[in-house]
Amino acid sequence: MKTFFRKNILPMIIISFAAGLVLSILAPYGTGRMNTGARFTYWIGLCMAGGFGAAIFDVASYFKNITQNIWLTALGRSIGSATLVSIFVPIMQSPNNSIAGIALTLFYVWVIAILICGTGALIELAFRKPAATQTRATLIDRLKPALRSAEIYALSSEDHYVRIITSKGDDLVLIRLKDAIAETTPLRGVQTHRSWWVAESGVDKSLFQNGKSEIILKNGNAVPVSRSGKSRMKEAGWI
Repeated sequence: MKTFFRKNILPMIIISFAAGLVLSILAPYGTGRMNTGARFTYWIGLCMAGGFGAAIFDVASYFKNITQNIWLTALGRSIGSATLVSIFVPIMQSPNNSIAGIALTLFYVWVIAILICGTGALIELAFRKPAATQTRATLIDRLKPALRSAEIYALSSEDHYVRIITSKGDDLVLIRLKDAIAETTPLRGVQTHRSWWVAESGVDKSLFQNGKSEIILKNGNAVPVSRSGKSRMKEAGWI
């Protein structure tokens, strides 16, 4: 949870505060008529409320084990943001404002929420590290020649052997899982279960439903995810 807060919630709070400062200075939608203190309170307050609304979406997704692609996440955050802000906008508006004026302001708030959440998604994509190249993992040399040009998807422990699952098939190698994982460097991956390790580039999707957690590989194989494996996936930023 601490890692989740640091990676998801804290940046959102900082971005919301910064957005509030920018909007306070730009004073859009006629807020330039407000005095400086009221304007800064107005925009920073709305943006912080929006940030917490977006955070509510992230927290709900985290505890419900829902995984989304980055753009659906941005859309969900914008809806959560605009929903929470909509509670405060009528309170902060002048009592002389019409219902149509308040509705127009709410629409503008959602537009701003989409822009902020979309910008956050672009920043996240820009800083996301690409998956490491497969070609120089030492473990590849243990595969039979027909599989050495394939991508490693996962490793599965079977007694004293490890089954190496690749994009072109699998091979059984006499080695401990711990040693096999060490030989996957520089591949990025996570040990999802005491008997399984999965390469990031081999993941098709993650499923968390009805108390069951598993990863579906690109070849269709299902890989179990233990409770500790799920924590490691969160630490790695997979969920």
